[in-house]
Amino acid sequence: MGGSMVRILCVMDNVVSGNKGLTAKHGLSLYLEAGERKLLFDFGQGRETWENGRRLGVPFHELDYLVFSHSHYDHCAGFLWAENFGINEADVTAVLGSEKAFFQEKYAKEQDFPVYLGCGFTKTYLRQRTGQQWICEDVLALGKGLWAVGGFDRIHPEEIPPARFVKEAERGVMVPDSFDEEICLAAETKKGLAVIAGCSHPGIINMVETVIKKLNRPVFAVIGGTHLTGTSKERLLWTGDALKRLGVELAAFNHCTGTAFASILSEKGIRGGYFGAGSCLYL
Repeated sequence: MGGSMVRILCVMDNVVSGNKGLTAKHGLSLYLEAGERKLLFDFGQGRETWENGRRLGVPFHELDYLVFSHSHYDHCAGFLWAENFGINEADVTAVLGSEKAFFQEKYAKEQDFPVYLGCGFTKTYLRQRTGQQWICEDVLALGKGLWAVGGFDRIHPEEIPPARFVKEAERGVMVPDSFDEEICLAAETKKGLAVIAGCSHPGIINMVETVIKKLNRPVFAVIGGTHLTGTSKERLLWTGDALKRLGVELAAFNHCTGTAFASILSEKGIRGGYFGAGSCLYL
């Protein structure tokens, strides 16, 4: 262990922190500096993400990577505004998981009609707006002490994605969405790895355990969305126990995690709090 200083800044979230000049909108976007690398992890759902980033001093023209955790609109549709905010399209690299799964149309089953949840752009559009496109289905090195990780082991039945999430297998045919395209980031810090997640549809414990297994390093911190909002107290307690067992000391959760999980983490002795737009971590 002993990586470079890692800076993580929340650019977009469902709520804002103390910076009331920012806009809150359902979605997630995080800016990372790790060693010499600068990247944006997810993009929220619209222009507001980039306007927040400008107010927060994010150097859009210096970004090395645009990382897409998965292809739901609240994480990816904001990419459609990237060209208006100084992104160096020729030099920036897009990083995403399985292309096939990413560009399948995503929906939510509702009472009356399916609701489209996809990213809103095509593979061709992505290639036109970025210099390179790297696919991560296992482990992909992005720089010294910085990785994208995918291909998560699906071990725990507690973490099966909700049945409401479906994708279009063929025109008009919906099947359960297993989120095979979902990836996370792992950054080396002086205390261990920091895992940065978008929505954790494969399950945050499945994801953390896979990162530990593939990179053979302990995980010190977990940041981002965990899709625990609206889940049972038993599931929250189980997740808190599992994070403690895995040695996680710091949790900065937001977006789809909800607020009820914070008190459980505190009871488990895991330091953390809500990581809203404008919140910043140095690890």
